[in-house]
Amino acid sequence: MRRGVSTQGLRPGRGLALVALLAALAGCAPTTMGPMVMRLGPGLPDQSTLHGGIRSGPRLSAPLAARTTFDPTESNFAGDADPFSTRQWSMAYDFALTRPVSDRVAMHLGLQGEIYYPLPLPGYGLYGGVSSWFGTPELGVAPALVLRGASDFGIDTRGGPGSLVGAEATATLYFCPDPKVSLGLVPFFGVHQAFTRSQSATALYYGGALVFQIPMGRLDKVEVSGGFGRADVRGEASWNVPIMGTRWSR
Repeated sequence: MRRGVSTQGLRPGRGLALVALLAALAGCAPTTMGPMVMRLGPGLPDQSTLHGGIRSGPRLSAPLAARTTFDPTESNFAGDADPFSTRQWSMAYDFALTRPVSDRVAMHLGLQGEIYYPLPLPGYGLYGGVSSWFGTPELGVAPALVLRGASDFGIDTRGGPGSLVGAEATATLYFCPDPKVSLGLVPFFGVHQAFTRSQSATALYYGGALVFQIPMGRLDKVEVSGGFGRADVRGEASWNVPIMGTRWSR
């Protein structure tokens, strides 16, 4: 029988140190989810809505991190040759709150955590923004502007270490044939500053996605999205990014 590592007798301080070590070994750099806000018409102008699920995007720090690392396992940036490489693309937990402030204007606040079983480690992010809509409840456009930031706190992670700050604009073209069913086409364009190992570069992330919302029970909805984006890190690389995700709303 192979001996394992026993945690019996570990003091609380040593236990926390072990958890931190495992996080450093197993974690991932932040995923840049997009489009961030996909507002399909008026929504619920008289109450707040919670959203939760998983969404995909690029690790914008990956080209910079690959160029500056001494680790041979992290130094090969695949780009378009392998768009699903987890060094440059991943999925993240996404939780958000939409809070209306008038019949048309709503505020959005969200947070993300990288998917790594069993906990999101260690890339985390926050975003906030505002949206409105123009047209009719059945057909129109809903623009939004979002500010965001995320970091893995300098830990040498997969696709990192990496941090970013930036802004993204979207304009959802929505069609709601039924109050409980919505379809949208969401072009987006984001400008970010990516940081790794005391270096930085401007990163663009743009593209489009289709999004569907269908009812799930009396109160909830399910949202499914998919599309493609393009990540462009100035002076480093650009590559295609598959977009996919699913969230519930209530």
